[in-house]
Amino acid sequence: MTAVSFTRAAFVAALASLGALVAAPAAHAARNAEAEAYVQEHATRALAALANPSVTGAQRQQTFYQMIERFADMPRIAGFVLGRYAGQLRSDASLRDGWVQAFKDYSIAVYEWRLGAFDGSTIRVVGSTERNANDVIVMSEMVPRAGGRAQPVQWRIVNRDGAWRVIDVAVILEGNQIWLAQQQQGEFLAFLDRNNGNVRALADDIRQRTASIRERVGRA
Repeated sequence: MTAVSFTRAAFVAALASLGALVAAPAAHAARNAEAEAYVQEHATRALAALANPSVTGAQRQQTFYQMIERFADMPRIAGFVLGRYAGQLRSDASLRDGWVQAFKDYSIAVYEWRLGAFDGSTIRVVGSTERNANDVIVMSEMVPRAGGRAQPVQWRIVNRDGAWRVIDVAVILEGNQIWLAQQQQGEFLAFLDRNNGNVRALADDIRQRTASIRERVGRA
């Protein structure tokens, strides 16, 4: 079994790890105030949870975990990142449940680790573009507490049955915009291709990576 190395690119792919294939929206598309408010509210709460000094580390972790579960459509993302191997989840309930949980734990650990570096920063939503009324790209900026250059972040969110959920996030890496779930899908597919499509092996690998991230967060 070949392990996936935890590189900077791998982190960027896993941040949010939020996923669905994203095509560039039309420039003339309308803004969506409801979608913008959703991102503003939930991203702000997530950052505040990580910066709360009045609770223990375990309490912060639990609160943040619960927030991200509500903010992002983790089951959908977990299926997307497996690409052509996702069909295994439909025929094996035990595999599906184990994979979704492992992926969710891993993704939320990464968010906690990296977003923790923005302690005191704020999210500022600056606009949105509708792909359609239920599929919106929300543009935002991460504004450092001490001033300095804001970092652009885009969120793709969809509305199903009246509930918005994040399914992908775009960040700037080395001058290029990267849609994270797509990049993570490529990383996972490479692992699965090398390991005969063994989703359980991939789940075991990311559990080990989750434990390593949790250890780093505990030392921070």
